[in-house]
Amino acid sequence: MHALLAILNIPSVSDAYGDVLSVYPFWLEQGLGTDGRPSEWLGIDVEWVYPLLAWAPILVSGVLGPEALPLVWMLMVTALDAVAFALLLRVRRGHVLGWTWLALQLALGPVALARIDTVTVAVCIIGLIALRSQRPGVAAAAFTAAAWMKVWPGVLYLALLIARRERLRIVIAGALVSGAVLAIAALLGSQHALSFLLQQEDRGLQIEAVAATPFMWQAMLGEGHVYFDRQIYTFQVDAPGVGRTADLATPVLIAAVVALCALGALAVRRSHRREAIVWLAVALVASMIVTNKVGSPQFVLWLTVPALLLAELGARRHWIGVGAIGLVAALTHLQFPWTYDSLVSADPFGVLLLTLRNLVHVGILVGAVWMLLRAARRGPYALSVDERREQVAHASGLDQEGVVAEAALEHDRLGTGDARGDAGGEPLLIGDGEEPVAGDADDERR
Repeated sequence: MHALLAILNIPSVSDAYGDVLSVYPFWLEQGLGTDGRPSEWLGIDVEWVYPLLAWAPILVSGVLGPEALPLVWMLMVTALDAVAFALLLRVRRGHVLGWTWLALQLALGPVALARIDTVTVAVCIIGLIALRSQRPGVAAAAFTAAAWMKVWPGVLYLALLIARRERLRIVIAGALVSGAVLAIAALLGSQHALSFLLQQEDRGLQIEAVAATPFMWQAMLGEGHVYFDRQIYTFQVDAPGVGRTADLATPVLIAAVVALCALGALAVRRSHRREAIVWLAVALVASMIVTNKVGSPQFVLWLTVPALLLAELGARRHWIGVGAIGLVAALTHLQFPWTYDSLVSADPFGVLLLTLRNLVHVGILVGAVWMLLRAARRGPYALSVDERREQVAHASGLDQEGVVAEAALEHDRLGTGDARGDAGGEPLLIGDGEEPVAGDADDERR
């Protein structure tokens, strides 16, 4: 699969590899001070739009020099994904999760391997796997390290903090990683280690952003226009009202994350932790996309992590969520790189495709919030004794063996502490209690 995506990234086939071919090597050359130019490291000597650890994959792939960076990058992300995939296969339902991940990458297309986001997703998946070994501190460190590459994994850290009881360990792990990054920045003489927090304030609306959709319709009708911002290497839209919308985007994003965390904490407290925390993860990541003034195609990669959480629970409602994520990936793939020119030109096809894609993004967020609200009702996903007996017998292939089902049910009573989330059973990627997940027929009856 990665071989196919690598072929699709060949410059003669598509433009998806543009950042790896030109932007990352240019940043590296700028830092090395080649061609007699003074050395200038982004995030250290000058402000940068990315957190400092975004340099890690660039430096690793640039070990043989800027010219070899594109080839080494592809080898690096393929190897990293292979490691995460191999680890994923070791967990329960690992084959389902692994192939779900690969299917989502394929649906998104060549850009799935062509951005720093690719590395952050693999690191976050490794963090999720660490939770399987009851190592929330390792998971917290992984999420924090990934957030120092691209900000979005920070919401997974927040979800982890809400979901787990080992909050002190999680806070310490996050603080240690962040402290190490800031200490290294100080040793390098950086005064811009946190500049990424403010770099988004002055930018406009990227044409793919959800908030840019009505303005792209204005551009299509001749009441606005698309332009290329050479400072941040992106296409943005200009139309009446864009400035105010762009100014509101970041405050709305922050407010959405805070509100969802509060709702998630309530849901986890009142309901089954697994169901609540998975939908919280979906909602948080989706909100980071929907309320963002940037709408780059690689952002869809972020949804891979909550998609795996949904796939592990595996009821119909969860697969509907995975399907929606797959749909938005496929629509994004169609738009970039294959029909991107029509969007830049504000042609009707490009704008209509953008509108459809962004409506799916909004639908994912609304659906996740709705499911989170349902989870906040006390016990809506709990199974009755008879339903749990049937579920256990069916899952064990023992439909006719009532004695074994009774024994399993007794094990539930003794080992799991029911909805209190006491330790027992094999934990899911997020959540530390073996709590039954209701089938969809149970939801419909309720």
